[in-house]
Amino acid sequence: MIAAQFEAHVDAMHHHGYTVLPGILTMDECARARRELQRLRREADRGGFECLFNKARIFERPYQVPDLLRLIRHFLAPDAILSGMHGSIIEPGGGGGGLHADGELTGHLHPHSQAAADQGRRITSHVLGLNTIFCISEFTSTNGATRFVRGSHRNEGLEIPPTAVEQAQIVEAECGSTIVFNTNIWHGASENRSAAERYALLVPWRRTWERAEYEMSRVVKPEVLERAGAEGQKIFAIGALPPYLERWQWDREKGAPKPEFSQLVRA
Repeated sequence: MIAAQFEAHVDAMHHHGYTVLPGILTMDECARARRELQRLRREADRGGFECLFNKARIFERPYQVPDLLRLIRHFLAPDAILSGMHGSIIEPGGGGGGLHADGELTGHLHPHSQAAADQGRRITSHVLGLNTIFCISEFTSTNGATRFVRGSHRNEGLEIPPTAVEQAQIVEAECGSTIVFNTNIWHGASENRSAAERYALLVPWRRTWERAEYEMSRVVKPEVLERAGAEGQKIFAIGALPPYLERWQWDREKGAPKPEFSQLVRA
């Protein structure tokens, strides 16, 4: 990605709250991802679509794309962490729910995290989290593509006004594209009025000091972490683990006791 393209995506994030990066995955990678989701859908009610990086090698790709990481880290800092990875299939007739903003599970929009001093206002001065949608099938105006209310990431109000539904616009994207958006933006899936299923990967990112959807350092399989290399230590929040020993006994970078206290490593 050349400098002008990168700046255009940054500008879109500031003004609209989202941007679309084309060609992040190849057609072959998308086909492989769809096949794996088809396999895993039989286990969807028992977490089949959760933590996908542990379930097929193709799902290790979303955090290994330099151009995408560059944009994520521009807004969330070099130590931004992966928060989860979910599969999504919208069948014909599905989708079309209401609008929402992300962050109600573990983020600043969690109902019990609203303080009286907040006075019903969201944090909009800084980007706290980004979500990414990997379009592993084409996103069209008729097959359940995501709709966004442009600029709503800057709205401080917690309540989504009824007029937002009329303002929401469906974002079409080619297969292999990735939609990156501010977690504050109001959005939701549109109705799938086509005869085909719509496939996607939902991959959220957070600042390293926020709670992720999972304790990634414990969830990730050792072999997956090893294949992620040095970047994986940041992406899976190894260095963000709080010490369970006194600080002088703790190796912050490795997220574990120092070698001389290795007997205190927890299984």
